[in-house]
Amino acid sequence: QSTWGNIQFEKMMTRTFLIVCFVAITFSLPVLKSPRAWVQINTSRDPSKPIIIELDGENAPVTAANFLTLMQNHMYDDTVFHRVIPGFVAQGGDPTQTHNPASRHLEQVNSIPLEVKAVGEAEPKYFEPLSNETPVLTHQLGSIAMARTNDPNSASSQFYFVTGPEQNVKHLDGGYAVFGKVTQGLDVVMSLQQGDFIVETHVLAPENVVLDSKNL
Repeated sequence: QSTWGNIQFEKMMTRTFLIVCFVAITFSLPVLKSPRAWVQINTSRDPSKPIIIELDGENAPVTAANFLTLMQNHMYDDTVFHRVIPGFVAQGGDPTQTHNPASRHLEQVNSIPLEVKAVGEAEPKYFEPLSNETPVLTHQLGSIAMARTNDPNSASSQFYFVTGPEQNVKHLDGGYAVFGKVTQGLDVVMSLQQGDFIVETHVLAPENVVLDSKNL
């Protein structure tokens, strides 16, 4: 009886293992196939002056697609810049923190894996920070990257603009996913204060944006 029970338990565990492996193999995420895409954010700091962001689909296709898709779904509308540290970063994008409490986005936002491409590599590395490699996309003034917890794969919607010099942020390189840069409106980014919020967002030239999917 005991032997039969052990055999059944082992069969059950084998089936579970195969199912888990199958799910892992077919884990699919949107990717930005366009080498570049551009989006616009207008903030309450100066609604007449747009912030234009260039998304890097070549070096951060999953992270860029995640940000663009959330923007298309209006998940950033009315969200607040809830963490602003002068000389470091201005962070926002939490759908539960909005200027108008009635505008809170209650939809669940899924997390995405950490994505960092090392210099000399054909593809980004996923799930783990770089060790000794140098990332293609480093933290520079005006860079945009995904915020996360201590779990490298916990990024979902929150992002931050780099507002400080390289020496203040270089320790983040390789461990946080940079996915683009500000090409217009950096003065607005630099003037952001805690409590400022996103008034409107736009995907520029959407007819040129190509999204696909990627198995990880």
